[in-house]
Amino acid sequence: MRSSREANLKTFIAAAAFVVVIAVAAVLCAVFLGGEPAGSNDEFPWIVSDHMAKDGMLDGSFYSGEKNSRDVLSYKIAEEITVGSDGRGDFKIENSGKNSCLMKVKIVIDGNVVYETGYIKPNQHIGEDILDSVPATGTYSAEAFFEGFDPHSEESIGSTKTALTVTVIE
Repeated sequence: MRSSREANLKTFIAAAAFVVVIAVAAVLCAVFLGGEPAGSNDEFPWIVSDHMAKDGMLDGSFYSGEKNSRDVLSYKIAEEITVGSDGRGDFKIENSGKNSCLMKVKIVIDGNVVYETGYIKPNQHIGEDILDSVPATGTYSAEAFFEGFDPHSEESIGSTKTALTVTVIE
């Protein structure tokens, strides 16, 4: 009877050790062999992203290094955006994976907001989208405003802007 208990105990300990080894191996594989990129959509699951925002950076890479402090905003946008008369074009907007804040973008032409996003999370981008208001055919000097938001309070933590060109074609 005693040897049966000892055998059962040894089997249980061996099985538990095996499960622990497999769990540790799975975690190490996820961390070192490509796990989730830094700044993925799951980083702030309570935030609803802009409906056009897609996970990942524009060039398909991801940032796996140290995050920016909350007062630094890294971003990308096309310097020249060409849209059809329907307002559809490739905007190439990116909230870098190294950011620690949410981002919203506005494009303004002659004081009028012609495009505005919802939240774009770190490591998300918007490729193709549609202007909210389409000006007449022509080429326009525009400004893109990038505003950072604290993901926990959703309060603005500052903004910056850059010049760009918007061309509307038939």
